[in-house]
Amino acid sequence: MKLYLLFICSIAVAQDYYQGEITFDYNGTINGSFLPSVQDSITAGFAFNQEGADTSYFIMGAIMEQDTAGFDLFITILQDTTFPVQPRTWDIPGQGDLENPLSLETIVVLMPGLDSAFVTELFAVFTDTSGGDSPNLDSLLTGLFLGLSSNLYLGLAGQMEISDVTDSALVGGFYATLIKPVVTWPLQSIDIDSGLFVFNKISLPVLAVKSKPKVPEKLILFPAYPNPFNPITTIRFSIDAYNNGSLSIFDITGRMVKSLINKPFSPGEYEVKWYAGEQPSGVYFALLQTGNFVKTTKLVLIK
Repeated sequence: MKLYLLFICSIAVAQDYYQGEITFDYNGTINGSFLPSVQDSITAGFAFNQEGADTSYFIMGAIMEQDTAGFDLFITILQDTTFPVQPRTWDIPGQGDLENPLSLETIVVLMPGLDSAFVTELFAVFTDTSGGDSPNLDSLLTGLFLGLSSNLYLGLAGQMEISDVTDSALVGGFYATLIKPVVTWPLQSIDIDSGLFVFNKISLPVLAVKSKPKVPEKLILFPAYPNPFNPITTIRFSIDAYNNGSLSIFDITGRMVKSLINKPFSPGEYEVKWYAGEQPSGVYFALLQTGNFVKTTKLVLIK
């Protein structure tokens, strides 16, 4: 399935990332139960709270692997939130123009039976915690609605509530009625009752960095290839000054699982292969440090 995703870079003022679960039963044109997990029972629920120049967003989603090797994908985008997000109830679809789903305050999407390659790529986009530029949500959602209108159900009634928020977690619930935004007869709809979500904030490794390095230095950490991968990926980076350095792999909880390099570097480009055959499927981070500089990139291992 072709992925119609266009990106326009926009600088985010701040972002918080979460991992957790979304669970619900749905019935109507299609019936089922949604319990998000992928291979090896890895939790596949994600969320992030993003503060932008004009508004803030809270985005959450999850995938569920079916017995037929396809996937159900659920995504919610709550616009005009505070940062960090606070307890609140949103109406579905809330304020906005029903003729333009991208304008809606509360966007709820369920896409059952998706191709695994598409889900892998989209899931990697939404869970990218490498920092820096972030995808423009309007462009991302335009790709979803234009490319997958025949596959998705869009929320047109209900409520979404974040009931409790702490420094490390948030919980809430929801119910919704979703319909296909394409012309069909009879009308294809899905009802979701008693949906629940629980998310824990992700703590990435924090390293001290001097604010004024004595020697200017340029450090580039390129995207790993292949990514997603199984079980070997290549990590490439460039350094333009002599310095001690290290390259390590961390899991999504911030625990170091592998030290790949720890030695002095000469100026130049380097390639390092990571064999992850002993690690479970999931999201990992490669962290490169030389002198006063730190770079990270996200890795997705799928077995």
